[in-house]
Amino acid sequence: MQLHAADPDDFAPPERVAALCRAAQQSSADLEVFRYPGANHSYTDHDLPDHDRPQQSGCWDLLG
Repeated sequence: MQLHAADPDDFAPPERVAALCRAAQQSSADLEVFRYPGANHSYTDHDLPDHDRPQQSGCWDLLG
């Protein structure tokens, strides 16, 4: 699975991401974490003030 999150992001703080990584490892799940420095939480939503086009493009390119 993949986690794509802004950095910093109140919904994906470092301690939660670390806990998710530990849980994935314990369950033998594959997890990739992608952080987008300087972006805000809703950086992929073009209708919101947090939208960040360069970060959004990078995210979708990775998912492509």
